[in-house]
Amino acid sequence: MNPFKYGKIVTGEHFYNRIDELKRILDTLEGGNNLVLYAPRRYGKTSLVKRAFEELEKKGFTTVYIDFMSIYSREVFIKNFSNAIVEKKSSSIEKTVKKVATLIRGIVPSVSFDNVGNPQFSFSWIEGNDKEATLEDVINLPEKFAASNNKWIIAFDEFQEITKLNGESFEKLLRSLVQNHKNVSYIFLGSRTHLLKDMFSNKNRAFYNSAMLMNIGAISINDSTEYLIRRFALDKIEISNEIAEYLIKMVDSIPYYIQFIAAEVWQQVINNNSSVKKSHINEAIKTVIELKADYFWELTLKQTNYRKKVLFALASSVTELFSRDTEKSYNIGPSSTTQKAIASFIDEGIIEQFGNSYEFSDPFFKMFLKANL
Repeated sequence: MNPFKYGKIVTGEHFYNRIDELKRILDTLEGGNNLVLYAPRRYGKTSLVKRAFEELEKKGFTTVYIDFMSIYSREVFIKNFSNAIVEKKSSSIEKTVKKVATLIRGIVPSVSFDNVGNPQFSFSWIEGNDKEATLEDVINLPEKFAASNNKWIIAFDEFQEITKLNGESFEKLLRSLVQNHKNVSYIFLGSRTHLLKDMFSNKNRAFYNSAMLMNIGAISINDSTEYLIRRFALDKIEISNEIAEYLIKMVDSIPYYIQFIAAEVWQQVINNNSSVKKSHINEAIKTVIELKADYFWELTLKQTNYRKKVLFALASSVTELFSRDTEKSYNIGPSSTTQKAIASFIDEGIIEQFGNSYEFSDPFFKMFLKANL
């Protein structure tokens, strides 16, 4: 079995490092405070929070995870959130459904059964009832179920997507209610970092100063190197420090892509070689880029010609993007026009800003652009 995992929540032996980050999350949430956790996609935020939830549940907390990427209306939020909460109750589902009936206006809850006889929570809407009242009751449901000796912790993943649910009114409603919850703490996650930071740092936004902000970066090269050596060794495959570091640097130390390329390399060498070479890594990267080429071309061709020039300059790792020399070398215009292009790339999630530098969210897209523009 391949010793590397990607594309799903990483747990157990596949979860490594993040000791300091995990402690900070646990300390904050156990202390009854709210937390904002932000980082670009593929940095392992969700895996980190799931790991924290495992520890918290051992200590008696009830944890609930909701992904806003799958929520496209208030009605879907009501359905998903109420379902997630009911599933976490330790009492029988029939008893829980009866209690829900007394706590949420506008719905008639019921118990149904799947093909193998497992009970499932469902509900029907009461015609003519105010769904705003139903929404308020659902948001308050964790606080109603929680107690001083059984506190709840709610994770809202990709929380910035809340702004798509009927504008800012949902954001304001949620904030007005959760600020009164005494036995529930919240952790807000997001990969569109500029949007999430604005939600909690802009004094004109509902969630301003309502939670501590925490950023997670790439895992250190040393820790990732040790992980690669240890995992390859399970199948008696050798990878030197130098080759492991080469793999890590080629994918900008992003945890997901480290696992991705390592898994591809393992497939190459498991039956034919006893050690990993640079050629194996290069071949794995080439294969991944070929598999993603159609998507990369679609993403590239929808850009204006000017934005393509800026993308190529970024892919070429230009350090002084707004200098006169860069304007001449890449035939781009004044810095104000380039800054607008950069802002659009950040908004679309193509690149991330780290201080005064910019990095591609997907290192394979960067390699694709260097090869094809």
